[in-house]
Amino acid sequence: MSYKDKGVGFRFTLEEFSGAFGDSITVIPLLVGVALVTGASMAHMLLFFGIFQIATGLYFRLPMPVEPMKALAALTIAGVLSYNDIVFAGFFLALVFLVIGTFGFMKKLSSIIPTSVVRGIQLGLALIFLRSAFGYAITIPWIALLGIGIVIVFFLLERSHDVPNVSALIVIFIGIVYGVHVYGMPTMEFITMPTFSLPIPDSLTNALVQGSLPQFFLTAANSVLAVSLLFSDLLKQDVDPDEITRSVGVMNIISPLFGGIPMCHGSGGLAGQYRFGARTGGSNLILGTVYLGLALFAGSPEFLDFFPLALLGALLIFIAFELGLAGSKTENWPITIFTAVLSFVINLGVGFLAGSALYFLIKKWKEG
Repeated sequence: MSYKDKGVGFRFTLEEFSGAFGDSITVIPLLVGVALVTGASMAHMLLFFGIFQIATGLYFRLPMPVEPMKALAALTIAGVLSYNDIVFAGFFLALVFLVIGTFGFMKKLSSIIPTSVVRGIQLGLALIFLRSAFGYAITIPWIALLGIGIVIVFFLLERSHDVPNVSALIVIFIGIVYGVHVYGMPTMEFITMPTFSLPIPDSLTNALVQGSLPQFFLTAANSVLAVSLLFSDLLKQDVDPDEITRSVGVMNIISPLFGGIPMCHGSGGLAGQYRFGARTGGSNLILGTVYLGLALFAGSPEFLDFFPLALLGALLIFIAFELGLAGSKTENWPITIFTAVLSFVINLGVGFLAGSALYFLIKKWKEG
């Protein structure tokens, strides 16, 4: 029985509202980074994130995360890829994922890829998040500790007194108040209408070899297979990997053509939504509406730069914890640890490939 047959739908409680922002914790820093480095329109990026948050929420009726393609965003912020390169890479991957999802290849791949490798991807991503969380937290240690304390208090209250976990909502509110107090109101510029533009890379080699290739394996592992597995772990819902794959394809056929950036789903976003209270597609509708509201006034790339990253770091710690718990549900610790370490030290794409190769080599050796 699929998740669509189980009556999963929408709710609009304080917990759902709080959980909605669990998906924005890893999104906002990447959008700010890409906007500041490339001059890309923050407003247009938020516009398409809002549109696809709502669209995926309505379609899946589950807290389906919508995030930037992390490898492409990170390489752009690091100066390796240009904005034109990642837009082309995302559009190229859209075509690939539409073909894979339409012909059912991802479901076949999910039956081949060892669960222990996917668990390693989850654990590796948890380690990456912890590293990022520490980097964010040390910028203003006292406010990071305040955020951590708030989350812990609500976690204990939720367990002992059945109090709704709205810690993410409170932490984000504190961050807004602090940012406005210290830096003043953010610069606001009204959104301009996005225009159609064919993706033409500055360097075809960079876009395909350094962009599309590592992002393909990262998306397959973390945005599709790990998300499908995590829905089963957390919400006991069976979400078809090919449906998720087609969703990634549709988002990236549209967004890069109109000033957005490549998008995907992600197990980190799902872990964050779940950790802070999201259980239905209502969280997507809430966050999508917030993104659309922000997009109206986010013409300036510095629009969200006033928010203290230390508080994002505080929330990121608990997302890492949720992912780490999921990654620990492995039946093959050596493969999971090997995959996690390579994912952390090099990147998730390398971890996925090397972990899968080691698994099949050991399996073949044992079979004689």
